[in-house]
Amino acid sequence: MVAVAERERSLLRSAARVVASAERVDVTEVVRPFLPTLGNWCLIDQVANGHGERRLAASDSELERRARAVEGDLALDGDASLGLVRALRRRKTERIDHVAVSRPPAPGEGERAEPALDALELLVAGPVLVVPVSARGRIIGALSFGRPADHPVFDDREQRLAEDLAQLVAMAVEHKRITSAAEAASRTKSEFLAMMSHELRTPLNAIAGYAQLLEMGFRGSLNEGQRDAVNRILRGQEHLLTLVDAVLTFSRLTSGRLAIDSTELDAADLIDLASEPLVVQFAAGEIDFRILPCPERARVCADRERAVDILRHLLSNALKFTPRGGSVEVSAQPDGAMLEIIVADTGVGISPEDLARLGRPFEQAGDAEHRKSGSGLGLSLVRAFARLHGGEMTMESVLGEGTTVTVRMPVLAHDDSHVVGLSAEA
Repeated sequence: MVAVAERERSLLRSAARVVASAERVDVTEVVRPFLPTLGNWCLIDQVANGHGERRLAASDSELERRARAVEGDLALDGDASLGLVRALRRRKTERIDHVAVSRPPAPGEGERAEPALDALELLVAGPVLVVPVSARGRIIGALSFGRPADHPVFDDREQRLAEDLAQLVAMAVEHKRITSAAEAASRTKSEFLAMMSHELRTPLNAIAGYAQLLEMGFRGSLNEGQRDAVNRILRGQEHLLTLVDAVLTFSRLTSGRLAIDSTELDAADLIDLASEPLVVQFAAGEIDFRILPCPERARVCADRERAVDILRHLLSNALKFTPRGGSVEVSAQPDGAMLEIIVADTGVGISPEDLARLGRPFEQAGDAEHRKSGSGLGLSLVRAFARLHGGEMTMESVLGEGTTVTVRMPVLAHDDSHVVGLSAEA
């Protein structure tokens, strides 16, 4: 008896680990290890949004094959002799000596009996145990265990084990419901961000167009003050467009719609291309910007546009957080089958607490009052782009001394990196 009790506890512990650790749990696989301990078969009924569904698990593969017709949609106003409908009406665990399957009137000549009823009659020849599955105060399913006619009825110990299992099944069903709701919310968020990003680009482009016309003198010559105002408008428009593009890219990543086209790229050319638009800004900020010589034939296999995005995000961050008189250094060095691209600055640095959060979408260092302007997407996009190519991003920082970001990218093509999704923990 002690050995039996220990085996049952072991079964429950194993099922609990599966439910707790897996992102999506197949309830049938949670129930199956309890067979034949709790019977030769189990009908697993679930209800969601007014729709019922039935699955079958059996200890005998031949029995499962022969009775497979019981699976499928379940009418919630149908026969209450077994399973979910019975649990909904009785609202308690029941031990049943024998279940009589209700059949509709006999089929006419040439018609065949319903296969599901034939399969059900094959199962319910002996004792049955029906256990409601409850969550949030309501019944969301039922487990119906059965055994052959020559076997004894279910006892108190077996009922307790089945009820404990039903609680784990309820957790698995709720976990799946919450995960599905979260995924639906994420899809809605991504679709909204994509729509708003496209809508924002139109007026931003119009702002740029009219400001450029003013700058060119199409509405008359400008004095110095007016020209400065137009330049400020254009810089603000460029900044907003950068933020909009980052959000649009993020929405494409989260929906798994971002594809890449990897080619062999020269590391030195890549660094020059990414840094070119920022050189003037480094000079204006009195920041010493240096590109260290790349080793001869240092190359990387990457999508040109995304690789430039990676470097530009890192250089923009370094520019933003490095004070006047500081320095920013970018270099590349081979490391086996990978190329390391390193951006090091002598900026404000990052605290260990903030360093643990950075790289997640919309996260920024510091408190809200002292944060720099931005979307909080730059580093999360860098990390996602690196992983998209089969690489990775790492960060080291000392508060008040500076930050070093290293992106490792493959020298050879990464076969699996075609489309990527971005999670909240990316």
